[in-house]
Amino acid sequence: MKILVVYFSRSGHTGRIAKEIARRCEADLDAIRVVERAEGWWDRLVARLRSQRHAEPMIHRPDRNPARYDLVIIGSPLVRSAIAAPVRAYVHQYAGRFKRVAFFCAEGGSSAGHGFAELSKLCGQRPVATFAIDDARSKLPPAAHREGLTDFMDLMQRD
Repeated sequence: MKILVVYFSRSGHTGRIAKEIARRCEADLDAIRVVERAEGWWDRLVARLRSQRHAEPMIHRPDRNPARYDLVIIGSPLVRSAIAAPVRAYVHQYAGRFKRVAFFCAEGGSSAGHGFAELSKLCGQRPVATFAIDDARSKLPPAAHREGLTDFMDLMQRD
């Protein structure tokens, strides 16, 4: 099975988890990159407001075509129960091309279900597996999530 892990990570937490997932399932990895991404506090506030209002930023064309993969694993941090705006932009551009999807989020906690429901609706399909790391544990290294990641991987293999 050919697998792609695609993710957006502002702080690096989601990126670390994405790299661990890709390593474990020997998947290709693709980061979602915003065309104009500033680093100041004002820019972070604007990004948060855009995410809450479901506004989409411009993103760079991905390195890999998701239509060429049997499974696309999508990773996003959550911002007040909503997926990150760059992930929403990516899914809008490629939703009809996903054969199967799985989702994971960092900094999700109890609101992960809302984020997964949003992703599922945008993708037009239910995920074969989901994995959420709460805010307190998201800053831990990927090895600290070993058990949850193993369960996530097992669910993807079953379907």
